[in-house]
Amino acid sequence: MTAPGIPDSIERFIREHLRSVEQLEVLLLLYRTAPREWTAVSSSRELRIDAVTAARGLADFQQQGLVSVRAGEEALLYWYEGSSRSGDDRTIEQLETFYRERPTAIINLVQSAPANDVRLFADAFRVRRSKGGGGD
Repeated sequence: MTAPGIPDSIERFIREHLRSVEQLEVLLLLYRTAPREWTAVSSSRELRIDAVTAARGLADFQQQGLVSVRAGEEALLYWYEGSSRSGDDRTIEQLETFYRERPTAIINLVQSAPANDVRLFADAFRVRRSKGGGGD
């Protein structure tokens, strides 16, 4: 999946952390506006994407240590304050620059990431427990 002129660190980051272009947009929004806090709804409105997609991306990023979260009065609040993983801050900075300068190349990488296919396939078969705890 090598893209000419795109550093390996960016390609690796995309394979490991991004499922969609919408997720990329959410992450870069938080990165660019740090330390501003965003809810799933406010970020979805800003980016004009589905709120569920934004919420899923934010939760994934929080679980991966890419963004921070706290409970607000009405919703969870997310912000970027620096990744807990070494080197991610610099990679996200580079990713933001490349996305601004070469959006098609970055979009193609996100859409062609092999990890995306595996994760999406696995998610289709994820079993969710009912809240009542009763079996089906």
